[in-house]
Amino acid sequence: MAMESRNIIFIMLDTVRADLLMPYGGEARTYAINDLARKGIRYEMAIAPGTYTLPSHLSMFTGLRVGSIRSLRESGMKHSDIMTDPLLEKLRHGSGTITTAQVMEYFGYRSALFSNNPFVSEATGLAKGFSHISNIFIDNKIKYGKLSVKAVLRLIESDIMRKSLIQLACGISYAIPEKNLDRLYLSLRKNLNRHFSEEYGYNELDKGAAETNRLLRSYLKSNSGGRNFIFLNYMEGHEGYPTGLITKSYVEQDKWLHMVGNANSEEVSVIRSAYIKRIEYLDSRIAEAISIMKKSGVLDDATLIISSDHGQALMEHGTMFHNVHPYNEVSRVPLIISEFHSGRQIRNSAIVEEPFSLTEMHAMIAGRKPQDTQRPVITEHIGITEVWDAYLLRLLKKKSKNAESIYRKKIEQDMHATAVYKGRYKLVHFFCKRQDELYDLKEDPAETCNILRERRRVAIELLSHAQPIRSA
Repeated sequence: MAMESRNIIFIMLDTVRADLLMPYGGEARTYAINDLARKGIRYEMAIAPGTYTLPSHLSMFTGLRVGSIRSLRESGMKHSDIMTDPLLEKLRHGSGTITTAQVMEYFGYRSALFSNNPFVSEATGLAKGFSHISNIFIDNKIKYGKLSVKAVLRLIESDIMRKSLIQLACGISYAIPEKNLDRLYLSLRKNLNRHFSEEYGYNELDKGAAETNRLLRSYLKSNSGGRNFIFLNYMEGHEGYPTGLITKSYVEQDKWLHMVGNANSEEVSVIRSAYIKRIEYLDSRIAEAISIMKKSGVLDDATLIISSDHGQALMEHGTMFHNVHPYNEVSRVPLIISEFHSGRQIRNSAIVEEPFSLTEMHAMIAGRKPQDTQRPVITEHIGITEVWDAYLLRLLKKKSKNAESIYRKKIEQDMHATAVYKGRYKLVHFFCKRQDELYDLKEDPAETCNILRERRRVAIELLSHAQPIRSA
């Protein structure tokens, strides 16, 4: 695409699973995305490289397989006494890698990043190569956000302060009878969740999309000429969700409480409805962004790509949200490519049925030929990042059954798991931590029936591609 000297626009719908969108038969009323899909190229089985933002974007921006990226391979739970989430720890990819934005810069493109995601920023190195950077999330939530939110983020970021407070809390816990401590821990966790959801703006429909479009319009007033590579990241699909639009009752959105059964299972349907509300709102903002780009002339000769970095589980396979094992609700994402000429979309309707890895976007955008579509497609779960409370959980697990159940669930999810797609089959390999799983996606798209025993030859063939290549 880049070699054809067209403008390249990449719209990243963070945390959006494919099966809920209209082009994929979903219930969300995403009319703008549907219109693009009807005339464009729709990938039916686009697979995210990883199960959360940082590895997926690193893979898309560099063309590297997630398991080969050294900075991502350390266990968060194992090193939780010195590590927090990547946003706060500021994990960076290797300085020797070349990002998509840098490649576009070499081709003479003017590159711009509009990011609502703290992981897609200078903090993680993912902004490398962009000449214009708008860190919408960091500006709105950290620099100019509520004092209470900033205080919590800074508290978690400081290893010394975090450990000191946890040790103080554990010291106090010795004076509390164990029969009361378990109930108290659960109550405090839920109350903190509720307070943070209110302060952090969970019930807001907009998570930066309106500001992103305002900044995009301003940028294009002076930068629409020449060749442009524009990357737009929208976070409306990310939890927490505006459940206040569905019910007046408070809805618990702590993924770990749901996964260990300490939350009301009926609340998941409310969260799902709120998730769909956000996606529908985002679709309206996508329509607005396209209108802005048409008026600026940037779509006079352009390729527009819409995709997501990962999906979102809603208690399918017993897991909640993302950064969990790579089942399709997390790994299968939308991918729609549209060509524009003179501001109008060219009709080249097509559907790609074979699995396609978003790792190939690095080569595709740079104008190089992607890998053979007959080769297996890989997605990798490399462990969890929600480890800020692991130290506390380790100290409390012998005194509190609730703390112990959450700790065990985090350990269960903090393992390497690789999914290998080829044709109609998918193997999920757990590296001897638990039994592998093989699915026939044509007959069983919901991945409910493990056919490993019946199709051992297929499993063995796919297994040969599951081992991570540790080189970067």
